[in-house]
Amino acid sequence: MRKLDLRSTKNSTVKKILFLLFLPALSFAQVDSTDIIIKQMMEQQKIVGLSVAVIKNGNPIVNKGYGLANVELNVPVTAESVIRLGSVSKQFFTTAIMKLMEEGKLSIEDSVHKFFPDAPETWRPIKIKNLMSHTSGLQREAPGYDNFKIQPDMDIIRSAYKLPLDFKTGEKYQYCNLAFFMLAEIIKQVSGMPWQDYIHDKLFVPAGMNNSYLTDFYPIIPNRANGYMHRHDTLVNATAMYAIRPSGGFLSTSSDMIKWEKTIREEKIILKKENWEKLWQPFIKTSDRANSKLYYGFGWMINEYKGNKIIFHDGANIGFRSAFIRFVDQGLAIIILTNTDEAQPAAIATALADYYFRK
Repeated sequence: MRKLDLRSTKNSTVKKILFLLFLPALSFAQVDSTDIIIKQMMEQQKIVGLSVAVIKNGNPIVNKGYGLANVELNVPVTAESVIRLGSVSKQFFTTAIMKLMEEGKLSIEDSVHKFFPDAPETWRPIKIKNLMSHTSGLQREAPGYDNFKIQPDMDIIRSAYKLPLDFKTGEKYQYCNLAFFMLAEIIKQVSGMPWQDYIHDKLFVPAGMNNSYLTDFYPIIPNRANGYMHRHDTLVNATAMYAIRPSGGFLSTSSDMIKWEKTIREEKIILKKENWEKLWQPFIKTSDRANSKLYYGFGWMINEYKGNKIIFHDGANIGFRSAFIRFVDQGLAIIILTNTDEAQPAAIATALADYYFRK
């Protein structure tokens, strides 16, 4: 996953968008400003297809698609197009862990040795909460992971046993996909269900998310979008990912993600209010820079945007980029799902936010 920088929108882009927005009203009498912003940025970023949801104070005000879900068949993106979430999926795993804690089946203070008794002794200080917050000291990727090979999560986890820790557990933040393989295995062990089934039954079903799926390459999934990338400025089909990685384990739609945002906002189902809020409490600062206000919680990042608190995560799988940003002080949430490798969805989300702040 590429590091998200919410300041990455270039001044020239912003000026061009503002210029378009403030042209005489008659010029755009039949065109929504959201359309103008998105179409302009899709062109700049060479995005094939995109779905967007904008939610204000719990009410969806935009939920639509742009461009193509399948170029060869000329199939448009809609609000029901099924698109890879990438690491936006991480919040489902941390929510599932909190659910299991509420059920009395684990504690986030448990050592990973409780679940991986054959793990090296150097892993003993690692607790579940360190896996959830990227503070374990484990290396980012297990050496056994292969995009083109389907294999058990435990095989991937055990391939990392021989590696030294990069730093003392809890000492600092370092993004770690291996940790989410471990969280997935813990969910499986404790619940007695495959992790994807537990998340489906305990999270997606209560939230009403009927079109969210595991990123399995082989099943026929209605409305699934193809992924794309550019090679020497030529659009090509994105390299297929056969492996299922829990760190980016799910596909969803903008319509389903609106339902998830409602579930998060209301804090009434799945988790108790206090446990929902633990997910986005700052746990570790992600940088040594004195002026940085970027923290990681449990499956969420916490920062400020133009002085306003935001809770967010972005995601990237080959051929797909996504962003889910909650502008807490404004009661605004923006979800961008794209099927293009070069997309910068966070830049689109913040450009939209600037527009909605002024409304």
